[in-house]
Amino acid sequence: MIHHARSALAGVLTAAFLVATPAAASAPGTAGPYTRTVEKGHVLACAGTEGGTRVDIELYENSAFGTHVQVSVRTAETVYVRGGETDGGLFDGGTISRRLVVEPREEAARSSQTVVISGSYAPAGPRERVHEVHDEPFGPVVTKGWRVPLSAVVTVNALGQRVGLACDPAFAFDLRVRRPAGSVDRA
Repeated sequence: MIHHARSALAGVLTAAFLVATPAAASAPGTAGPYTRTVEKGHVLACAGTEGGTRVDIELYENSAFGTHVQVSVRTAETVYVRGGETDGGLFDGGTISRRLVVEPREEAARSSQTVVISGSYAPAGPRERVHEVHDEPFGPVVTKGWRVPLSAVVTVNALGQRVGLACDPAFAFDLRVRRPAGSVDRA
């Protein structure tokens, strides 16, 4: 589910970029109106196992499109999941902290469980230039800006286990994104 973090995050980022459409503006030398957004935030995809409990998480916070969390907690008996939007402030000045309720996927499983995600993050290298062009059915999406690799120490308390997680990818971003106006309506 979450094990293909790099490709999954690319999909999450692309989907999140298409959630809202700000006011359109014409780009010089182009055939039509485009929307432009400034997007700043963080991405972490982490996984770990302890005492028979496997935890996978994806944490995504974007100034233009909100905060999204995906959690999977697996035991030999069942899988608990949570995904979707959550309150902002997930990444707060080097600290990560969130309490979430995860639901069992199987009807016969135990009731909902609470998980606590906690940890810290810091820049782990020089910022890297980003320039990507994605051809979408509605036209090209151009992303320019910066990405900074992060080191992260993250643990999850779930089902009576404290699970240390390894995070890859982990980065902060500051991007300018241009996409055809109305692309959300056509997607």
